[in-house]
Amino acid sequence: MNFFIRLAIFFYVFVITLAGVTALLVLAHVIDFYQYLNLVRFIYVDSKAGMLTAVVIATIMLTSLVLARIIFGRQQQERLIHFENPLGRVTISLSAIEDLIRRVVVHTPQIKEIRPNIASTKNGLDVDIRLVLHSDVNIPEMTAELQSLIKRKIQDVIGNDEQVNISVHVVKIATDAVRKGRGNDVDDQAGLSSVPFHGYRA
Repeated sequence: MNFFIRLAIFFYVFVITLAGVTALLVLAHVIDFYQYLNLVRFIYVDSKAGMLTAVVIATIMLTSLVLARIIFGRQQQERLIHFENPLGRVTISLSAIEDLIRRVVVHTPQIKEIRPNIASTKNGLDVDIRLVLHSDVNIPEMTAELQSLIKRKIQDVIGNDEQVNISVHVVKIATDAVRKGRGNDVDDQAGLSSVPFHGYRA
């Protein structure tokens, strides 16, 4: 994990924990409420104490904004890959590659739903695929073919030098097709039974 992200997590946890523990101590009567009010009154009345408190609060707020900006910037960088062409730098959004993966498998009959997520790391691209499959699927064979297809397509788009690591997670095996078929049988039977009776013919 990036150093700045660790620092931000520690900072936010520390500030929230400090505020929470102080509130709990006041509510539990460990810290006398009137002493707390006297401290607030002293900070409000004494100009030096008020100035020092204002500086501390402003520092905390500024640190929070800086860390938030750093984290947001890091996340934006992780969602981009770039390479150098003779005429300049080319940047590719990972969202565009995720859309490409969806379009590649949209006509695959074994896959009902796919949710790709790509992260750029020092070791290349980490592709995390979450699948919803139909019930009649050979999962080992199908996922191996899918990994090969996605890897080949990504390398065709961004270059064969890029290392692509693909993880596949089957999160659900759908059975709606079977249920739908049973439902149609029931409907057919219901439809036959709903034909009005006009009496017997001689």
